[in-house]
Amino acid sequence: MTVLPKTIIAAICICALLFSGLAAAQGKGGAKGLAKDSAKDSGKGAGKGAAPSDEWKALLQEATNLFFEGKFDGGVVVAKKALELAESERGPNHPSVAASLNRLAELQRALGQYAAAEPLYLRSLAIREGARNPDQTSIAQSLGNLSQLYMAQGRYAAAEPVSKRALALAESANGVEHPSVASALNGLADVYREQGKYAEAEPLFKRSIGIREKLLSPGQPQAALPGNQAETTVNQLAFSYNGLASIYREQGRYEEAMAFYKRSMAVVDDSRDRNHPMMARSLSGLASLHLRQGEHDTAETLFKRSIEILENSLDRNHPRMAASLQGLAEVYAATDRNVAAEALLKRALEIRVAALGGQHPGVAGTLEKLSAVYAKQNKGAEAKQFADRAAAIRSAPRK
Repeated sequence: MTVLPKTIIAAICICALLFSGLAAAQGKGGAKGLAKDSAKDSGKGAGKGAAPSDEWKALLQEATNLFFEGKFDGGVVVAKKALELAESERGPNHPSVAASLNRLAELQRALGQYAAAEPLYLRSLAIREGARNPDQTSIAQSLGNLSQLYMAQGRYAAAEPVSKRALALAESANGVEHPSVASALNGLADVYREQGKYAEAEPLFKRSIGIREKLLSPGQPQAALPGNQAETTVNQLAFSYNGLASIYREQGRYEEAMAFYKRSMAVVDDSRDRNHPMMARSLSGLASLHLRQGEHDTAETLFKRSIEILENSLDRNHPRMAASLQGLAEVYAATDRNVAAEALLKRALEIRVAALGGQHPGVAGTLEKLSAVYAKQNKGAEAKQFADRAAAIRSAPRK
């Protein structure tokens, strides 16, 4: 794929905003979720019937722009204002309220505030499903975003059927080549990838990439992309590339993994600030690949750069930080810097337990790494304690 220069991406985004109504996307963190609040939400369904005000549209657009810029805290403030205005103007069940709820939930999920995001997603979904003329694309969006939340929480059994329903609705409403279908494909692919079902995940990621790359190909009329579709496409492509790279890394297909990690970094670098949280995800993935190949110096540099970006763009205790900290700890452990590795793993464990709860699979992974580090230091009691905790999590039934 030829990555577009920044000037072309900028032109796409400017023209897209001229057409904007209600649009939003996810960007992992992840940067995931269906990418826009459907413009169809703005004028039909339950509520008082009239279209939303220009003030509300401006607020939602501002929240969306902040989301794409990785300024999630600021986006939450603006999204809350949009929600309050929508409720005061149109009542609690208007589609504009659903769009506001969805945007606020996406921002809070990006911040790792999962408990706060879930009821917002569920209320948005309920409004959309209960509308007089339900918009299937908007319902698919809500389902896809809810599924990604369940994924972040390690609730894979809950995420899979929701993702499948989102994909079926998107295809039924828009045909198999629509951008909403690409987003739903990414969601289901990631559910499979997280469960190690690589044969099921790979073709879904590839199909999503095929849809999205057409939107940014030089021969297509990108200026006609509605809403924030240009930004959405960048987010979703980066997510797909990272997903495929992760699969190939786990399968030992290192050259293919390297190529897709680099494509992810290129598409982000060409359209986002280099310090955007999306870049941190790509850097961390590439670092893990170098670590797998025994290239410790390169891996260390990349993990440190990922951590630096996250510290400057997200809360230091964001769940995504734990992954980069754990990766750097693995580098230290592999180079016999076990005390430093232990300290990083303890910090990663603290972050994950606080954000995800003590029974999350990610917590088990960190406990296993800690156990190995303790074993290398001949701390048998500690090694067994953490190994036993990890085993208990692994054996517990998943919701």
